[in-house]
Amino acid sequence: MTRVAMAAVVVTAACAGPRSSGGATPPDSTPSVAGPARPLDSLVLTTRSGHQIWLAEGREARDSGGVGCYERSVEIRSDSTRIKVPLLFVTAAPTAWRPGSIRAELSRHCRVMAIYQVDLATGRPIKLEDR
Repeated sequence: MTRVAMAAVVVTAACAGPRSSGGATPPDSTPSVAGPARPLDSLVLTTRSGHQIWLAEGREARDSGGVGCYERSVEIRSDSTRIKVPLLFVTAAPTAWRPGSIRAELSRHCRVMAIYQVDLATGRPIKLEDR
């Protein structure tokens, strides 16, 4: 066998990794610490005034039946300004409402709990109704 052929056999064997006597690759014994992937920030609305409404970081949640969802925070962006809407987590994208505001559904445990109007200039949520 030539040196090149011998080197190819050695490299191939090294890349294949350790084998058990059955020929199968043993399972990885390192526990995974990473949870589900966090969704990326998502642009969901651009208002007539040019404000961009983004869904940002959030939290995993479960409803009373154990079905999971991801509740996201709302962020208002305009030019270089970013305003986080305080304590408002949603599962559905906010919608255009009145001039200078949006409408958003507060979610808790994957369920709509209340409807809010959010001021685009300040990010201040004002409750419109309970659910």
